[in-house]
Amino acid sequence: MQYHLEGNGRCQRKYPTYFHTSHPQLCGYMRHSPKWKQVSAKLTGDNKARSIKSLQNTSKGFQKGKMTTGGFGGHFRAIQGFKYLGNEEI
Repeated sequence: MQYHLEGNGRCQRKYPTYFHTSHPQLCGYMRHSPKWKQVSAKLTGDNKARSIKSLQNTSKGFQKGKMTTGGFGGHFRAIQGFKYLGNEEI
């Protein structure tokens, strides 16, 4: 991550790294580390009914006669996003 942050990667451009996790200990570590900055937090899941409808609309024409019943969301898992700052000052 530091390699890309310094501009040594693709096209010699500086690219930040974003990381999303729901692991409580990992979130705690990153929140207290000077190399990471918390940039987002979502404490509840998305609307599962909306997700199912979206998946059904997407699958039309691909799976004729099959109905999608599964979806994403509807859970209460906190997802938190972090940006890698590396050795830069905050």
